[in-house]
Order: sequence, then structure tokens, then C-alpha cells
Amino acid sequence: MRTLIFLVLLVCSAKGDVLFSDAHAGHTCRFESDHKDVEATATQDEVIELASDWAASFYEDESLEVADIEFRSDPLRFWLVRFTKAGTDELFYAVLLPDGTIVEPEEEKRI
Repeated sequence: MRTLIFLVLLVCSAKGDVLFSDAHAGHTCRFESDHKDVEATATQDEVIELASDWAASFYEDESLEVADIEFRSDPLRFWLVRFTKAGTDELFYAVLLPDGTIVEPEEEKRI
């Protein structure tokens, strides 16, 4: 019985908070983290640089430009960086924790 309770607690605690979700083109990207109380050590300029490098690699597009950066505190503290691609209205996103750690998105396919 104790093992079962432990496993249930482990599974429930492993799920992180959804910081940001972007739905378009038949799929949803969720940026999720379970890191609580991360110390804010990265500056806004550092976050922009880290996010830009990550986005160019992740989205496989060197032409992305930073459109906006926002610091949010709910459900956890994090940076949300929005990117645009020249000549389009399409938005791309990066999510970083206050220490500059990139939050890798999880993709959900829609049926």
C-alpha cells in the first residue's frame, strides 16, 4: 500500500506547471516547468541573447527577430520572448526561467 501511495505522489508531483501554450497549424506547444523559486540571475539582455540563439536553432530559422519580451510571475516566474519572421505575421516563442534556463516545449498533435 505504501508503494502505491508513493508512486501516485511521484507521478502527480512530476507534472510541471504550464507556463505558456501556443496553439496553431494543427498542433499545440506547451512550455512546462516544475522548477519553483528559481533565482533571477539573468539580465534581460542575456535572456534575449539566449532566447535568440535557442529560437534560431529550434525553429531552424536564422531570420527570426525579437518582437517583445515580457517577465511573468504566474504560475511561476519566467521570461516570455516573442519572435517574428520578416514578411509574415507568424509568431514564435521562447520561454526562459529567471536564471536563463531554456524551457523546452512539448508538442501535442491534434486529431
